[in-house]
Amino acid sequence: MLTSLLRTFFRSEISMMVAKVYIPVLFPLTFLICLLAVFVDQTLGLSPLFPAPANLIIAGVTFVTGAFLWLWTYEQLSRLGEGSPSPTAGRTMKLVRTGIYAYSRNPSLFGKLLGFLAVGFALNSMAFCFILTPLLLTGSLIEKVWRQEPQLVEIFGDEYLQYQKEVPLFIPWTYFFRKKQQ
Repeated sequence: MLTSLLRTFFRSEISMMVAKVYIPVLFPLTFLICLLAVFVDQTLGLSPLFPAPANLIIAGVTFVTGAFLWLWTYEQLSRLGEGSPSPTAGRTMKLVRTGIYAYSRNPSLFGKLLGFLAVGFALNSMAFCFILTPLLLTGSLIEKVWRQEPQLVEIFGDEYLQYQKEVPLFIPWTYFFRKKQQ
């Protein structure tokens, strides 16, 4: 599995997406959010989350877990969807409904969320983790519903409409609250 994840990361479509979107846009945006979080922490007098260096250890574990989940979702989209996880890099050719996508329609958000939270833990910022991160997650989910989901219905039609009915948008409630088979 590790080799498949690494192969996915080094595919040209994924590398180019990271180079075109993550590095020039998301990384500087995260830096600006860090500055805002420090300002909010100081203004509101919020205390650090964890004693140092525990915050860095927690940040490291959170980041590695997030990176693994993010790569795993992209690996599944690339392999099972026979394409790229990003519409700008070629998009998937098949709707992926198995694996991690059987539990959530947007499982890559978990990895991205953990990676983003890792920055907040490293910064040791209460505002970053408990004010700005929920706002960013909410915005991301709204973007998924308003922009991406209609595109997926257009591409995959009734198959995607059925998938929407069966699988939750983000939190895999059906996994946690399954009806017991008798």
